[in-house]
Amino acid sequence: MTKVFINYAHEDIEAARRLYRQLKSEASIEPWFDKECLLPGMKWRPAIRKAIRDSRFFISLLSTRSTTKRGYVQKELKDALSILEEFPEDQIFLVPARLEECSPPADILKEIQHVDLFPDWDDGFRKILRVFSSVPTESAQSKSASDTGYEYRCAIVDLDIGLTNLREIAQKLNSIQHFFHFTCPTLTLHHDAVRPIEGDPNLQFDLLPKSLYEQRDYLNADLVACLTRYPLAFERGNKIHFNYFSSPSSIDERFMFISTHLLYGFTREAKCTFEKGIAYIMLSQLLVYFTNLGYHEKTCGCPMDFCETRSDMVEGLKRMKFCPECFGKIEDANLKEAVQAVLTDELRV
Repeated sequence: MTKVFINYAHEDIEAARRLYRQLKSEASIEPWFDKECLLPGMKWRPAIRKAIRDSRFFISLLSTRSTTKRGYVQKELKDALSILEEFPEDQIFLVPARLEECSPPADILKEIQHVDLFPDWDDGFRKILRVFSSVPTESAQSKSASDTGYEYRCAIVDLDIGLTNLREIAQKLNSIQHFFHFTCPTLTLHHDAVRPIEGDPNLQFDLLPKSLYEQRDYLNADLVACLTRYPLAFERGNKIHFNYFSSPSSIDERFMFISTHLLYGFTREAKCTFEKGIAYIMLSQLLVYFTNLGYHEKTCGCPMDFCETRSDMVEGLKRMKFCPECFGKIEDANLKEAVQAVLTDELRV
């Protein structure tokens, strides 16, 4: 099946819906239109990024509304342009389709031949189909996540711990579930973001250099989990918050930070492996990022416990179960199966 992403401005939704229905009627085409294809319970931003990455073609519906509008329609286009750089110059990925007389919003689009869906929609649609049929289905990209049996790609990076078995941890996680695919890209990062706070060193991750987020190794990852041996600190509203287990980045939401501070002792007390402890903390951040699930103040031995007192995590490491309320909020059956597999496996590597 040829996967096609439809990019549009909200004001042009009827045109996008019409294009989706026509493409859907073609036996060899699998179009992606957010109003029809977003899974319940999943956050839309990572789902859209994944859909763009997995698509063979990206159709951008252009109008005076979309070309002058700021918002997510432009972010989708930027994601598509970054993927376009991976294609040889003689291969087609991005297809600008004008709905009316208008100028493309980005300089690079001016170099790409567009198709007009006006004044004759059917004639323009036939030209789009000819584009799809004129090129091989294999692209310059790697296989999509759906082709390889998993949904989202997660890179695990060791910032300063020095774990020698991180790759084995990723391989084990990949073997017990198929919703996430974990990789371990290498990273060289020089920084001065460790700060003493109340006598203890914390990694204040909002002080990390922006070069961290510019690493091209992560372009094919939906989320990057950065592991550190220090407790985490960050500034919010002129206040420094510190001694955190985990937190997303305020610079790029696709990056999260995970602290293993005191984790050896907690896992020994809970009688589970250190590797299982890492997976336990990472799992909660995955759910916060990909779903609408959030942390709760009440400590009940659930991965979504906030654990203001760090040692409260021991109870969760012992139980390895979600509380009924949180588990009921995980709507996607495949995701629910994956998180259950991570919690029940001993994760010995």
